[in-house]
Amino acid sequence: MSQDWKIRVQRAEQKPFVHKATFVRTSSGGDENALDARYLYGDGDLAVLLEDLGARAPEICRLIDTLHGQTSAEILVDVTDESMEMLTRRPPATR
Repeated sequence: MSQDWKIRVQRAEQKPFVHKATFVRTSSGGDENALDARYLYGDGDLAVLLEDLGARAPEICRLIDTLHGQTSAEILVDVTDESMEMLTRRPPATR
């Protein structure tokens, strides 16, 4: 598993989306290694994505609670090489 990724979740700028998730390599020190943002409809879709990437339920709940009071939050995830390959192959969301 690769523990070198965090997910930055922010409010989406476009409707009907509620959240957008950006994958950022933690060792980069910046966003130059970030994957394209994935747009998500709401808390449930975000929770499923994070759970699929290995985040635990308590961490997901804390992140969602934080998002209800702030514009962004981050969570560390253990992304498998297989999951990262699937994410990078997926076409970016339409903007």
